[in-house]
Amino acid sequence: MHLYKVSAPRESLVFKPTRFYRTEDFRSSSRRPKPGYVPDCLLYAGDFDEISIHLFPKIHRIRVRNAEESRRKLSILGFETDADKRCYIFANREAETQIMEFEASVYIFDDCHFTKTPSNEYISREPVEAIGSESYTMQEILRSWRIQLIPVDSVPELSGFLTDAGVAYSYQT
Repeated sequence: MHLYKVSAPRESLVFKPTRFYRTEDFRSSSRRPKPGYVPDCLLYAGDFDEISIHLFPKIHRIRVRNAEESRRKLSILGFETDADKRCYIFANREAETQIMEFEASVYIFDDCHFTKTPSNEYISREPVEAIGSESYTMQEILRSWRIQLIPVDSVPELSGFLTDAGVAYSYQT
């Protein structure tokens, strides 16, 4: 099986672990210290589906995975979703041009160098060399990963609405 990491274009295919702060169960991580988080030196990777939220520029964004319950709750909140998509990415409407002009570099790894965490991500505490890389335009990303991009006025505000409605989601900044 292959694992993937989204990163800026680079000359070296060797990725080294970097300092992160994470919860004991790996469900949340940060580059900055947070109360209750433990320091660790990790290299993160994900399976094909997991990296979908990382295929966007460094903007506030929310991913909701496609599931019948999620679609039902999103519909109640007024969002039309395509049942054929794997996930829905919500981003601020003002970032739409930046998003559509973005290209992502995706690095490919053999999974034998990584351990799976409870958060469905994979980690290594040792440097790992990618076996290849590919670049994708946003149009290719949306098609290949079957993502529906949904512009909203405020991602932070949407986060509160999703929490109140009981919708499971991931938030990236």
